[in-house]
Amino acid sequence: MATLITVEDGEVIEALVTGGAVGGFGPQLHIERDCLLFDGWWQVAFRVTPQTFALRNEAPPQDTTVLDDVAAHLRAHGLCEVPADPSLLIAITYVAIDLGSADWTLWSTDPVTAQADLVARAGHDTFLDDSPGAGTRPTDFAAGIGGLRRTAGLPPLVVLTIGVDDAAVKAMAGVLANCHFECRALGQIGPEACGSMSPNLVLVDATSDRGRDFTIDLRATAGGQFVPLVALTAGDGPPGADVTLDPASDPTEWADHIRNLLP
Repeated sequence: MATLITVEDGEVIEALVTGGAVGGFGPQLHIERDCLLFDGWWQVAFRVTPQTFALRNEAPPQDTTVLDDVAAHLRAHGLCEVPADPSLLIAITYVAIDLGSADWTLWSTDPVTAQADLVARAGHDTFLDDSPGAGTRPTDFAAGIGGLRRTAGLPPLVVLTIGVDDAAVKAMAGVLANCHFECRALGQIGPEACGSMSPNLVLVDATSDRGRDFTIDLRATAGGQFVPLVALTAGDGPPGADVTLDPASDPTEWADHIRNLLP
């Protein structure tokens, strides 16, 4: 009997297909950049562009309806299976997700659009990574994370605080009315788990070695590469922090800086 995809996994698929999400986690599925993975490692689908997708054409490692479920979402999005240039598709998936030998089907609005999208994507995903902005962290993350939050029914803007005093959070919330604050103590959540909360921004109390290490580790995770990271520190900021704030200043002043980093 095939394992049915849960409602949460269905939301993850929808976030990839229609929400532009670059991160998200369900019981069996998760998104990493443009790739949908099953059971933590098996590549199910790859987003070439918002209207062109590659779907794995091989049996999954265990019984699951995930391939049929993704196909259903693609059809609902107005896409259909179209002919593909296998050499281009292999080159793109090899560079983007280190998987060039798999068998894929291509889904798009029509063959002409699919071919144009493959050519455009192959032009950016080169071995030398000569695309515009190569080597820099993308800053236009709002569509991806925002799409995931919408499909999950979360507030439009989410600020995740780590180790920040409750009174300071309350003061910021008073002047950032359009934000929902998720607060966690240091040690309550690991850096790798922050991405599953789909925050727009992460604020870390980095006044201690533990907070500083958390900030560094968060930036090294997949989810932490695309989210503005603000550190409270009286000295030099930890590597990877986009902005450092004086922990002794008024939290409403922190809110002014945070507002500038939000989409």
